[in-house]
Amino acid sequence: MRRIIVSCCCLLLLSYSVYGGPCKDDFEDGNANGWEEVAGEWKVQDGLYAQIGTNVNLGVPRTIIKSPWDFKDGIIEVTIIFDKKSDSTEIPSILYRMVDKDNGYVFRMNNGILEVGRFTNAQYEYIRGDAFPIDIGKPCVMKLEVEGIFTKVYYNGVIKIRVGEPEAKRGYEKGKVGLAVFDPKRPVYFDNITIEGQGVYAFPPMDQAVELKNKLVSVWGRIKGN
Repeated sequence: MRRIIVSCCCLLLLSYSVYGGPCKDDFEDGNANGWEEVAGEWKVQDGLYAQIGTNVNLGVPRTIIKSPWDFKDGIIEVTIIFDKKSDSTEIPSILYRMVDKDNGYVFRMNNGILEVGRFTNAQYEYIRGDAFPIDIGKPCVMKLEVEGIFTKVYYNGVIKIRVGEPEAKRGYEKGKVGLAVFDPKRPVYFDNITIEGQGVYAFPPMDQAVELKNKLVSVWGRIKGN
C-alpha cells in the first residue's frame, strides 16, 4: 500500500512539473493543437500562428484557446508581427474573458490607437482607446495586465493605457483567451503567447517552452525577405 501511495505522489509531482505554471505556446511544433478556429483561416507557418484568410460572411476572424480553465485576473502577453506589405489597416487583437466565442473583452491595435472594447453577440463595442504610434516595421510585444474591472496595456514593456469597465452589469468576470484580426487584408502573425493567472496552467498539447530572442530575429528576417 505504501508503495502505491508513493508512486501516486511521484506521478502527481511529475505531472505538475510538466504541465504546471503559465500556459505558453510558441508554435514551434508546427501545429495549432489546443486552439479552436471560430472564424477566418488560420495556419501555423514558420513557427508563427498566422491569420491568412477571411470570409466576410463569418465576421471577424478569431481563434480561441480550448483551455480546461477560464482566465479571470492575470497577465496575457503576445508578440504581434505585421506582414511586410501591411499598411497598418489590419487590426490585430487579443481576446480575454470570452464567456463564449461571441462575448468577451477585446484589446485592439487599431491603426495608431490602443483600445479596449467588448464582443457582444460577435459585434464589437468600443470602451476606450488612446492614440499611440505603432511601429509596424518590427515585432510588437503586447501585454495585458487584467485585475477586476481594470486592464493595463503595455507596448514593448512600457505601460500605455489603463482602462476600466464603465458598465459593471455588462462586464465579463472570466472566460477564455483568444486572438482576432479585424479588417485582415494581409496576413497578421502571432507568436510567443504566455498566459498567467490563478488556476492557469499548461495543458497538453500546449506545454511548449517559449524562446523569444533568437527565434524572432530569424522569423522576422524570413517574413521581411519574402
